[in-house]
Amino acid sequence: MGKNRSHWVEALRGLLLLICLFGVLFLTGCWDAKELNKRAVVSGIGIDLAKGEEKYLVSLQIIIADEISGKIGRGATPTTVYQARGKTIIDAIRNTSRKVPRLVSPAQARMIVMSEDVAREGVAGIVDFLDRDSDIRLTAKVYVVKRGVSAGDIVSALTPIGKITGYALAQKTDLASQELGENYSVEVDDVIRGMLIPEGGPVLNGLTIDGDVKAGGKKSSLESSISPGMVQLYRMAVFKGDKMQLWLSEEENRGLVWIKNKMKKSVIVIPSPKDGGDISLEVMRSRTRMKASLNDPEHPVIRFSVMTQFSIREVNSNIDLRNPYELQTMEQTVQQVIQKQMQTVVDKAQSIKCDMFTFSEAMERADPVQWKKIKNKWGQIFPRVKVEYHVDAVIRNSQMRDRSFKYYTNSEQ
Repeated sequence: MGKNRSHWVEALRGLLLLICLFGVLFLTGCWDAKELNKRAVVSGIGIDLAKGEEKYLVSLQIIIADEISGKIGRGATPTTVYQARGKTIIDAIRNTSRKVPRLVSPAQARMIVMSEDVAREGVAGIVDFLDRDSDIRLTAKVYVVKRGVSAGDIVSALTPIGKITGYALAQKTDLASQELGENYSVEVDDVIRGMLIPEGGPVLNGLTIDGDVKAGGKKSSLESSISPGMVQLYRMAVFKGDKMQLWLSEEENRGLVWIKNKMKKSVIVIPSPKDGGDISLEVMRSRTRMKASLNDPEHPVIRFSVMTQFSIREVNSNIDLRNPYELQTMEQTVQQVIQKQMQTVVDKAQSIKCDMFTFSEAMERADPVQWKKIKNKWGQIFPRVKVEYHVDAVIRNSQMRDRSFKYYTNSEQ
């Protein structure tokens, strides 16, 4: 009986193996796969308003692989730009097939640029396309171009460091957020989340061109030590819902970065308590916490707590940095500067009734029951939300020296 059972087990295994082998015949693999030499790899997308029946003018920055490799190049620019018009974004992209000899592949696009006119008209349709399309990555960075420069100009511009402008611009954004502290990286996913905030909206990085707008897209611009047209970061654009409302100032930009807890490094210049000379302090580390209080639902309170440490980087004063009293006075001054930056941007947001700080989420986390009572009238309550600030700034070091050269020269006199 044991032999018969073993026989049936072996027969069953053979049948399963036969079924598996038969099933392989129906596996077609990636049925829509295209080789790289049949694809036009897109590194950046620019969106402008078009004239006439078509609503959008889309510019695609496409990588020329032969020029990137440097082996079989023809001495042309590393990227080229194709433009087409359409009633929707996907319609315009498909219309580029009349000009592009390969299948347009936007999966590697690192930047999505839209003109200020497009942003002010509304970006709901554009965001729907970016979220719905399976090729577009949600990690692509999104920008608004200052009026006077088109999105096509940005996409066409060349950069001396980094052959691909789209990738160089993404790196530039990350570096500026780490070193300057006036912006932070905003991706497609951040835009989607921002549009879903009650009475709020996303905040996007701005772009402009420093110099000749058209010269930045010519190869001759790479042959000069000073570029005639350089793409640079501008201020940040505030949206309410899907429509742009205004540009923040540089001071408001920093206040927003403090509030969002995205401050990594920055330089704050304060007057010396000794003689009024400039002293430059650099942020070493920082942390911002936000808490909400709904004891009175009609008059909620938001409390910010900022803890930050500084390093003295430059002193144009005869101040003695060994004196604890002088350091304490400087700490108090920089605390006032940070609080003013935060208060300025909060006042601006409340003036346009735009909750770009996600106060609503803090309220809901603090007291879900009370939040439900005021959720439907948050637009009326937000402008009168009381905001309190507590800033704790500490100067940790003065780098390689304490007293400045000005201290010694004045002492000799």
